[in-house]
Formats: sequence, structure tokens, C-alpha cells
Amino acid sequence: MPKTASPPHKARTAPSRQSDVLALHGAWLARAAAVAGQPVSRGGSPHPTVQVGAVLVDRHGHELAAASNRFASGVDRRRPERYAKGAKSLWINCAEQMAVAEAERRGVSLKGARLYVTLEPCAVCAGIIAELGLRDVFVPVNAMRRYARLKTKWKHSIEIGLTKLAEAGVKVTAIDTKEGP
Repeated sequence: MPKTASPPHKARTAPSRQSDVLALHGAWLARAAAVAGQPVSRGGSPHPTVQVGAVLVDRHGHELAAASNRFASGVDRRRPERYAKGAKSLWINCAEQMAVAEAERRGVSLKGARLYVTLEPCAVCAGIIAELGLRDVFVPVNAMRRYARLKTKWKHSIEIGLTKLAEAGVKVTAIDTKEGP
């Protein structure tokens, strides 16, 4: 994915005030939302109603990887039956998984990295996050409510994911991004 020169891609200096810290987290969450909303041809989410973005950021404020929930590389996203009821979740990978895969392809260390994601991690992604040793996940306040068409099975998976993260010692912080639900 090409880098742009606009924030938050550049390294940040240590914020001195709480409002600066919240603004910084909000900027990274906005970056995650922008990744999900990109055209599909540029890595955006092909999901018709639930577009999720994730960004991994190192302890110095550099972007390590960013991705949306999408088909894995090489898998044909143009086949309509893959969007049929019940099929999408079998074909589209979660944004967190895709961001971790991107970081792996780049050969970057995730030690001390933070994850910014537009929706709380599902049960599978929560397990991956815990195994990777990530300690901080940031999501928008009321993230689940922003996805009005999120199915009950995913809401339940997110509830389990949040429990997994809590038990694994991963801190999930909800940031008020000033967007409506």
C-alpha cells in the first residue's frame, strides 16, 4: 500500500497533554476507517455493509501495516456467490488478520505495537492478538453500534473476543472520535 505524506503516517512526538493523546488516537482510528473505505482496487473492503479497517502502529508512532476486511491476495473477489447470504464471512478475512499478514510480509516486528481497528476484534482475531503479544487495542466508542447491519453471530463473537482480550491482559480502549453512531 503506498504511503502518503499526510498525518498520521509520520512519526509523532510524545504528546504532552491528554487531549493531544486522544487526538493522536483519533487520527489513527480515522486512518483505519479511511483504509476500509478505499476503493476495492486499492485494498478497501469489498463488504457491502461492514467495512472494517485496522492499522498497526509501532511504539514510535510509525505505521507498520494497514488493511481492511477483504479477500486474501489471489482469491477472486468478483464471484457473486461469495457475497451470498452466509458466504461472505467464509471468504472475507478480518482487517486485523490482513494487517498482521501485511506486517509479516514487510518483515516488521510487532513488539510494542498498538492496534487501531474500527470494530472490536472478533473471537478469532482476539486470539491472534493475544498470541502476538499486542497489549493495546484502540476502537471507536460504540463501535458495534456504528455497524447497524452487523449480524448477531458477529456481535456474539465480539463479546467473546473482548473477554479473551481481557483475560490475556490486552487493554482495549474506546476513543471518542466525535462521529455519530
